[in-house]
Amino acid sequence: MIGLIKGITDTFSMSEWNVLWVDDEGKSYKEYFYWKTEAREFYNRLPYMNKKMERVSW
Repeated sequence: MIGLIKGITDTFSMSEWNVLWVDDEGKSYKEYFYWKTEAREFYNRLPYMNKKMERVSW
């Protein structure tokens, strides 16, 4: 049920999103997403502990 609610609310989110992470060698990365659902799926697949998903401010 919670997954369904997240899917619906993500669909209507009109903000862009960044996913930031640091790999095992200490290098930092950023990936930009237009849809929150895609950002969340990418974030969940990352194997690293140091990661963050944030909304892009306008």
